[in-house]
Amino acid sequence: MQDNGIELYRRFLNGDERGLEELIALYQHGLLRFIYGYVQDVALAEDIFTDVFLALYYKRSFKETDGATLKTYLYKIARNKALNAIKKRKRQREVSLDALMELGAENPAKEGTPSLFYRVDHSPQNALEESERTKRVHEAMSQLKPDQREVLGLRFLEDMSPETIAKVTKRTKKQVYNLIARGKLALKEKLLEGGGTYEDL
Repeated sequence: MQDNGIELYRRFLNGDERGLEELIALYQHGLLRFIYGYVQDVALAEDIFTDVFLALYYKRSFKETDGATLKTYLYKIARNKALNAIKKRKRQREVSLDALMELGAENPAKEGTPSLFYRVDHSPQNALEESERTKRVHEAMSQLKPDQREVLGLRFLEDMSPETIAKVTKRTKKQVYNLIARGKLALKEKLLEGGGTYEDL
């Protein structure tokens, strides 16, 4: 698989700071959407995105000889940081909940199921531009199981191969193929339930 970012990374390693800026721009949209799918918080997703590239900047730990593409490497870092952020937030909420209960406060409402899409409050112009077809797919995807949503998002939104997805998500290729197959079937059912068609994909 071609990795368009590797040349930019090489330029950065050779002292060209513009190489890093262009690298960030290249992966910004997809990586932010990927991170947001886990944390469901725009500000936190942006912080994690920044941390990913700070790690790349200071550690410069990616090696072409490792057998992974730079894109795979960045998504693995992002996934690990996002999962760590979720664990940290859960611990903080548990502490806060204990404190509230001691004061006699009610339990906070449970959060909704995360979506893999980078969905924020759109401007009126963006809202008008988003087609009904796209909305139906977003809604159907949001109802899938998290592991199916994760794998389908990487496959069809980020255009990753099943082999690369396996590396990013630390699954076997067989598990990835099974999740893709089951996820597509589940997505078809959700689309039909919502009045859409499989052609919406």
